[in-house]
Amino acid sequence: MDDSVQISLEELPDAEALERDRDAIQAELAKKRSRIAELYWGLSRDTAVDGLRDCLSSVDPLACFAKAWATANKLRELARETAGDPRATRPLPLAKHSLPPVTLHPIVTIHCDPISLPPLRFTLQLKAEVDCAVLIVRGGKLAAIEAATIKPTATLSYGTTELKSCSLKTIDFRQPAYEFANGGLEIRI
Repeated sequence: MDDSVQISLEELPDAEALERDRDAIQAELAKKRSRIAELYWGLSRDTAVDGLRDCLSSVDPLACFAKAWATANKLRELARETAGDPRATRPLPLAKHSLPPVTLHPIVTIHCDPISLPPLRFTLQLKAEVDCAVLIVRGGKLAAIEAATIKPTATLSYGTTELKSCSLKTIDFRQPAYEFANGGLEIRI
């Protein structure tokens, strides 16, 4: 991925965010009758934050948004038209729209050898407002995006408690088009 369109989620989790649902997180960690989370909350919290940052560092929000586009009927139609010919290319211009939310569930497990605490299941919801975009379908795949302005947001929750929400860096594609790796993202046809 081009560094100019890198979107980072690593700053989303922090100690203050986990403090918002401390009781529920401690209760989950204590399910195996361990008192580690109660006695060493600061260490448990910070370890969970580090684990979340590791999980979120591997999430590519742009690829998540592209997968949401790949479910559109018109994009699937263009994928059928170009399938089998790696040079066949079709553009799909898009007007202003909201992408459907993408929900992921990062799971963090804290290990205090030899004890392994119960996994913590978080919810990450990614949303985006698109001012405009041209999607490029090539060889049956979503190969590129050009002339796009995308305003993403991310919300991290634990259970029903929102821990932190933030606006991410606006993605602004100019010419040339942004090309997805490996020829593009698969579109189910």
